[in-house]
Amino acid sequence: MRIAPDRTADKFRERSTEEMPSKRLLIALSALVVMLMIAGAVSFVRYARRHAPNPQLAAVAPFDIFVPGLESWRVDLAVGLTRELDSLAPPGAVSQEVVRERWRGQSRPELAAVELARSTSAGLAIYGRLDPIANTPDSVRVQMIVVDAVRGRLLVQTDRPWPVAALPALPRALAEQVRQDYRYPRD
Repeated sequence: MRIAPDRTADKFRERSTEEMPSKRLLIALSALVVMLMIAGAVSFVRYARRHAPNPQLAAVAPFDIFVPGLESWRVDLAVGLTRELDSLAPPGAVSQEVVRERWRGQSRPELAAVELARSTSAGLAIYGRLDPIANTPDSVRVQMIVVDAVRGRLLVQTDRPWPVAALPALPRALAEQVRQDYRYPRD
């Protein structure tokens, strides 16, 4: 008597050889996904390190001027303060050309100054304003804040009267106050 060959064993062998390439393909695709994830993580870490806020770099926003006749000082004070900060190293200051490109004034300019600092990788945001003093036309009220752009903490604040005739000396005085009142972290 002759025993019929077992066809189920042949079918099983055929199926297992067909499944083998698909298993290999699945393993290869899984390995590719893992490698792409690692490459993406490395790329992100390198990007984050390169674009980390520099605590020794300040972004000086244009000053708000609420004194009639002094509107031209809006940019002049920011330019002067930027120049003075650069001359009193550290800190450095973001150039006013970059500030002009990225400045987006809002209803809350102090918040816009922080956003300006973050968009320029500066660790400090500086915002100031001039207000009139009642019954004193020859002086203005100067307010300036220096904010940590990463944590949003107020670091330096000034609020003082200043003679209108001495406005050209104001950027130097503000830069010296920033230098005196804020201790820059050492790397």
